[in-house]
Amino acid sequence: MNERALAELEVLREHDDGLTARRERLRQLDAEVAAIRRRAETIDAFFIAYPAEEERRKTEVAEARAQLARRRVERTEAETALEGARDAEARTLAERALARADDHVAVAAARVESAEAARAALEDEAAELPRELPELEARAAAVAGEAAGVPAAGRGPRELVEWASHAHAELFLSAGQIDAQRERIVREANELASMLLGEPTYGSTVAQALDRVAAGG
Repeated sequence: MNERALAELEVLREHDDGLTARRERLRQLDAEVAAIRRRAETIDAFFIAYPAEEERRKTEVAEARAQLARRRVERTEAETALEGARDAEARTLAERALARADDHVAVAAARVESAEAARAALEDEAAELPRELPELEARAAAVAGEAAGVPAAGRGPRELVEWASHAHAELFLSAGQIDAQRERIVREANELASMLLGEPTYGSTVAQALDRVAAGG
């Protein structure tokens, strides 16, 4: 067994292992970039739609309150009619009218509560979302600090979205370069293994080529 050649295969395997680990790390970084982008797009879209959505929910609250006020007037009128009922039949009809008025007030009050809750939820989200930006910016800075060629991110959701596009392109390029290096190493390892064994090992990984040579020895 050619010990020097076997040692060369060991070196190639170590190099391939290192590139494999780096390739996996680039995949993880790209997934992080995608996650940052999705969240930044969500925040950006929220604030683009916010003025119109805020106005819509304010209108819903106002309309719900106005309806509740009308229903309360109707109930008061029904109650007055009941108090003025002069016979049993009139009283029965007035009681039914009052019961319906009570139902209408309950429904209108529930609508007010729902509309106000929806408006409050919108305001809470509008207050909360900007607090996420420093964390997203810090995550983007961590990616840029680790991955060569990835630019620093700007501040703000739209800037993060733009940064993510550039970062993904750089990571894709780096991954392609690593894949090309691995292909050369695999080819070199198989050529060396084939020479040592006297039979082709093409299609084997570097580790498989090394194992076949070691077993053949």
